[in-house]
Amino acid sequence: MSSNFSQWFWKYGYIAAVPLALLGFWVASLSDRENQSNVNPEVFAYFEKVEKDCNAEDFNHQSKACIEIIKYQQECKKFSVECNSLTFYELLKQQGFALPIYYKEGYSAK
Repeated sequence: MSSNFSQWFWKYGYIAAVPLALLGFWVASLSDRENQSNVNPEVFAYFEKVEKDCNAEDFNHQSKACIEIIKYQQECKKFSVECNSLTFYELLKQQGFALPIYYKEGYSAK
């Protein structure tokens, strides 16, 4: 019986393993998705304003903050770097921008 199961598993087990692995990743990311859906919409409007302002700066006279923002955005294009709205928010915060609160009022991240 053990050898029959072993043969079945190696022949067809991957069919069951792939959906189980995908389900595991999905469940693991539930709290991230909930946190992301509770981000204050004003934050994204602020991101757009900052990006627009940085793009409007003369290339030869860019502010230090805009240089860091552009560098961050270029790094984010690499698959090896994890970038999301919270990391961008933290970068802007470090650069001294007056940001709105990150999460919607009354929500606390998990």
